[in-house]
Amino acid sequence: MLRRLAPIGFALAFLMGALSCAPPEVRACEDFVDVLRACTDRNGGSSGPGEDDDYSACEAVDPACEPFFECVASEPCADERGFFTISTEGCEPPEGVRCL
Repeated sequence: MLRRLAPIGFALAFLMGALSCAPPEVRACEDFVDVLRACTDRNGGSSGPGEDDDYSACEAVDPACEPFFECVASEPCADERGFFTISTEGCEPPEGVRCL
């Protein structure tokens, strides 16, 4: 019985690992989205329903955007004119590529 279950377990583990593995630029984008949502939630309301798990904007991000997203995600959440946000001023986006 154990010999029959071993290949099935291996296949399931392989599939789950393959599905959860995202390119570094996608992970950087998702980290940025998480940090931005946490910051903007300080404006008096949380993200909308279903928004917390929605990373669709990150699915087709250009690999050149990875350093930009890492930089912006490391910036502090600041109150700018009564609105909490993260500044992108200290982070240089890649030339000729749209990251946001």
